[in-house]
Amino acid sequence: AEGDARVFASTRLAGDGVLNSDAASLLDGEEGVDRHAVVLVGVTGDGKSSTGNTLCGTTVFAVSSGLSSATRQLEHADFLRGDSFWRVIDTVGLQDTGLSQKEVLDRFSTFADLSADGIDAFLFIVRWGRFKPEHDSSLAAFAANCGETALRHTVLVFTHCNLDREELLCSLAEPSAPAALRSWLGRLDGRVVGIDNVLGGKADSGSTDRERLQVALERVLAINGGLRYSNEALAEARARCAASDDQERRAFEAAVAEWRQGTGPVTIERDPGVITRPAAGSSAH
Repeated sequence: AEGDARVFASTRLAGDGVLNSDAASLLDGEEGVDRHAVVLVGVTGDGKSSTGNTLCGTTVFAVSSGLSSATRQLEHADFLRGDSFWRVIDTVGLQDTGLSQKEVLDRFSTFADLSADGIDAFLFIVRWGRFKPEHDSSLAAFAANCGETALRHTVLVFTHCNLDREELLCSLAEPSAPAALRSWLGRLDGRVVGIDNVLGGKADSGSTDRERLQVALERVLAINGGLRYSNEALAEARARCAASDDQERRAFEAAVAEWRQGTGPVTIERDPGVITRPAAGSSAH
């Protein structure tokens, strides 16, 4: 019976729609099925989960209405498009106010458990017109946590933006655009897309947004020649990140110990040009 069900599933691969967990499991081990995995990344409240719903064509992810992410653990949805199987993985918001940064990155990184064969694309979600320091720091945290390799698979998705790709690139190239954003755009080789993200709203807006996202994903697949971001790359990047954190912690402890001995003020340079030292007038006791 299971074999018959798999044959039936294969004959239906020309469809287009979300699969429930039972239907998705029928494709396990099925040959001749193109499988792809996409990870949604971003700051809480910018439309990360809504973008997942747009990509899937229906509401499958809970949407946050405040500063606390509605996604506290990883969630995923599977859908068919043409003859391809797609898995969309929704992650915790990188600036979730209810979790420490370490907890956020630890939970975020478990996306690897949902795609043993690696990740085809990361969609980093930013609300149009709101690129702030927290977006810059979140992109930096993402790059440090996952490694530079992940950026080759990343697309910046601007929500509440109805500009097509050429219009969007022209707007981002203007001198008034944030310098940090333009810098990230260069590191991502101009991979951007704008969507309204109004599922079930204006006529055809949802289908247009979904098509734009799909085109952006297909472009990433083509650029990387089918090569995926691997779980091994994630493990290596997190190991480097942990080593860097440990080195910084040891440097901080050594500097504080030196200050307590009264041998001089604490001077710690975490990032180029960013110095930390005790407040003026303070002394060791």
